[in-house]
This record gives sequence, C-alpha cells and structure tokens, in this order.
Amino acid sequence: MFTVKPVGRVCNNRKEVKDDYWGDVISEIEMNEILDGKCLEGIEDYSHLEILFLFHLLPEDKIEYCARRPRDNPDWPVTGIFAQRGKDRPNRIGATIVRLLKREGNKLMVAGLDAIDGTPVIDIKPVLEEFLPKEEVRQPKWASELMENYWK
Repeated sequence: MFTVKPVGRVCNNRKEVKDDYWGDVISEIEMNEILDGKCLEGIEDYSHLEILFLFHLLPEDKIEYCARRPRDNPDWPVTGIFAQRGKDRPNRIGATIVRLLKREGNKLMVAGLDAIDGTPVIDIKPVLEEFLPKEEVRQPKWASELMENYWK
C-alpha cells in the first residue's frame, strides 16, 4: 500500500460536478505550502502541462469496477471503466492536459482543466512533444458524441 499526498489544489469558479461546458473555465493551481517554491522553477518554458488530480467528492458506493454505458446513455455501448474517461474510477484519479497561461510564484494559471474548485492536485508534469502520439488517434463514435459539448 502507498499514500499519495496532494501537491496543490484547484481554485476556480466551477463549484458543482457537471459533465460538460468546461471551455471557458480558467483555473489556478495553488501549490501546497510545504513545497519549496523552486518546485515550479522552469515550468514557464512549457506551453502545456499534464495535471493529475483526485475526484475527491466521489462516494465509495459510486465507484465503477466493471462495465457500464457511458453517462448511462442507452444509445452508447456497455464498455469497461478503463475504456472510458469518467470520474467513477477505482482509484479516483483524473488526468488532463492543460495550457499554461502563467506562473505567479507558487500558483499556476491554466486553461482546459476539468476539475472543480477545491480538487486536490496530486502531480504536475510538463507535456513533451515526444510523449504525444505519432499516429492518428482513433476513438469510437460514441466517445466523439460524448465530448461534443465538453469543451464548449
């Protein structure tokens, strides 16, 4: 067993868990006070960051361990939880690539973070081009339909 401690928390105007309309949300990631400010040294040289965070408000009884229809939509197929990006995951870990807008001391301003206010951030990594897919990204039609309003 191991323990994961938050390195920071999300601050934004999104207070409720909703599936769509994240496009206009600007977030501030406030680093944990126990971290030395130098932990962000050089981060402004990157345009994008990968943010790992916890779905901390997800009750234990809502966690999915097998298969379900995404968003309970009867038009979409039953798929395993690891074939979806939903929040009801066994370890409650979310991951999103964001655009870094600026750094101010121990705070990062980012766009494209789909985490609500108060969400614990467990890690931050710079996005390197060499880690992005070189091939065309393939996904099922239902996934594109699900994402239609996500970033609007």
